[in-house]
Amino acid sequence: MKVLRILRSPCFLIVLLILIICLPLHQFSYSTSKPLVDSKARLLNLKYEFERKTLLQALTRASMNDRTVILTVVSQTWARPGSILDLFLESFRIGQGTKGLLKHLLIIAEDSQGFQHCKSRHPHCFHLNNSEKKMTRIPSGTQGNNLMLSPSGLGLLQQVIELGYNVVFTNADVMWLRNPLRGLMPNWDISISCELYPIDDETFGIGGDGGFFHVKADEVTFEFIKNCNLKRVWYPDSQHLSLCKIVGNDPYINLIGLRVNYFNEVNFGGLCQPCDLNQIYTVQANCCEDIDSKIHDLKLVLDDWRNFTALSANGASSKWSPFSWRAPQKCIG
Repeated sequence: MKVLRILRSPCFLIVLLILIICLPLHQFSYSTSKPLVDSKARLLNLKYEFERKTLLQALTRASMNDRTVILTVVSQTWARPGSILDLFLESFRIGQGTKGLLKHLLIIAEDSQGFQHCKSRHPHCFHLNNSEKKMTRIPSGTQGNNLMLSPSGLGLLQQVIELGYNVVFTNADVMWLRNPLRGLMPNWDISISCELYPIDDETFGIGGDGGFFHVKADEVTFEFIKNCNLKRVWYPDSQHLSLCKIVGNDPYINLIGLRVNYFNEVNFGGLCQPCDLNQIYTVQANCCEDIDSKIHDLKLVLDDWRNFTALSANGASSKWSPFSWRAPQKCIG
């Protein structure tokens, strides 16, 4: 009898009425929102697949027979008339054994302005569409030292390795005076140019990146790059990781068996360190951030290289000492 009284009570009838009205509305809301979510996911997936296909096409056009591609990353700061990018391309044209490597150079532009300038100067350009929202705010007239290890660049590197392409990465402020690829040894997973300083007879410290590294595409390097991307999630305030410091200090490298080789600084030099013109492969303007200072001193490097090669053709290169560079004048180490 008590149950019957509850069932006949006004309160129970009101609750029952609300349930009858609201339940169909909830089912309708769920059924309409789920297709919207699915549609958005499909669109994002299509966009990702399109960008991946575009990247693959660009890599295919630029790669060597052994699936090696030379990559550099620029933004509008470094890619405009009379810019770092223009000097970078010029170094390939006047370097010894480097002109033919231009057809294997893929320039990654982090913004639309940089992409447009790249297309006016070089046949192989790729616009990193997702990077403009992710790019670090860098003061006007400067740009980070190792752009491939910016958040967007590191994600791109992971994609390239996953697609099975070996990567020779070079900063655009690295002048290619001789072919550095002849110094690569295939038995290393990563070969890298770092600023090293001796601690004792058997150990050395790492001062910073040299703007040049080679990564072989295999499972070990893919796991390493993926781990670097995870560090971006764990340490979001670290905008530009140093690859040299990662390979020098990360215990994960020993865990996965990553084999690392350091290039000789005699061949891969910095603008503010004396370089032997008879041995140098590349020179990076790594001792200043100001763009105008970089451009000024890198122009001097290319002019001095032209003079050196002209003298070499006449058998007079021995007159040049390691201190024969006029640069740096505005960059100070």
